Amino acid sequence: MKKLGIIGGLGPMATAYFMRRIIEMTDAATDQDNIEMVIYNSPSIPDRTGYILDNTKESPLPKIIDLANRLELQDVDYIAIPCITAHYFHQQIAKSVDVPVSNGIREAADYLSEHGIKKVGIMATDGTVSTRLFDSVFMDYGIQCVYPDWEYQKLVMSIIYDEVKAGKPVSMKEFELVKNQLLASGAEVVILGCTELSIAKRDNHIEGVLDIIDVLARDCVMKCAKLRPEYKELIKEGK
Repeated sequence: MKKLGIIGGLGPMATAYFMRRIIEMTDAATDQDNIEMVIYNSPSIPDRTGYILDNTKESPLPKIIDLANRLELQDVDYIAIPCITAHYFHQQIAKSVDVPVSNGIREAADYLSEHGIKKVGIMATDGTVSTRLFDSVFMDYGIQCVYPDWEYQKLVMSIIYDEVKAGKPVSMKEFELVKNQLLASGAEVVILGCTELSIAKRDNHIEGVLDIIDVLARDCVMKCAKLRPEYKELIKEGK
């Protein structure tokens, strides 16, 4: 059994749900069969999108690297960051430690490629969208990314910041508007490319999406323990 380190708090609810998904996905018959985790829930880390869009703001990278170094000192075998916008810094974080760091975007690309999916819709933060984080990896797999129109992207950001981060219920009418616009643009599946959006799937029945928290959790379980067979597939059929 391997030990997992988590750099969390980005945001706190997504981190709590990430831990829950790891436990649910682990093929464990006893407490002792579960993965040992060291979790830093650090919501004081500066906003990732804020910095990406305006480099004069405080960078979240030094704090993230500090936590990665602390986790390494605690002998973790694998590190995960349940925040996709923070994957903008993945290369620097991975170079700062000798412990492997999960890459949720690459894991998603691997999964989609295995299932023959060639065009996906992306629901994510402005930081992730503006830097084309998914495109930078998916192009190597021949997967095309489509994004919401400007007015729909505003709805995505409102769901993330005004609802999930504020502890309010997700407006599913707006969520479905964005999802349907991406499907109408030819997307075969819609990626919930921000871990805050995973809360919408936690609380509602949503089909035709790939939840990035599920991708990250599945990867961590497969690296550190044994995956329950029912989580081999992550996409519920339908739209």
